[in-house]
Amino acid sequence: MLSQVLTLIGVVVGAAMSYLVGALHDRTRWQREQSARWDGTRLQAYSDYGQAIKECIVAYQRLAASRGLTTDPTPVEPTDDALEQAAKAELRRAALTEPLRLLADSGTAEAVRQVNDAVWHLEWLARGQLAGDATVWDQTYNRYRAARRTYYEKARASLHVPGEVIAERATWPPQWRANS
Repeated sequence: MLSQVLTLIGVVVGAAMSYLVGALHDRTRWQREQSARWDGTRLQAYSDYGQAIKECIVAYQRLAASRGLTTDPTPVEPTDDALEQAAKAELRRAALTEPLRLLADSGTAEAVRQVNDAVWHLEWLARGQLAGDATVWDQTYNRYRAARRTYYEKARASLHVPGEVIAERATWPPQWRANS
């Protein structure tokens, strides 16, 4: 009788262990699938936002060049059309900020806020809503570059991307521009 009870206990323990291992495996697989799903969504949101800020900066730099704040090979006068293009770029950037509020971790979200502040400062300078000269533009642009680098570092960390952000020029403006 004792051997039958021990056999029964062994079967029950074996079944319980089999169930637990299966459940843990399923849970781990589900978590891995969810992580991959959200990582893909975050990657798209991060890269879309990065492209949107670049579009804003190009528009603002072209406007700023027409005001003598910086140089650009394609300066644009602040016509209604040029201002509307800059406004569309800003609207796109603002819209692409919203998914980041849902998807980004707190470090990346703070980096987004810093980039937004720097982009707005450049916008106000480019539109003439804020007084400034070439030195103020360059300082603000350097602040934007530092904020953008931090954003990319935080975004990469949240996606568990190894390595560092590819280095840009150490200083702004580039050496060849300072001599021109």
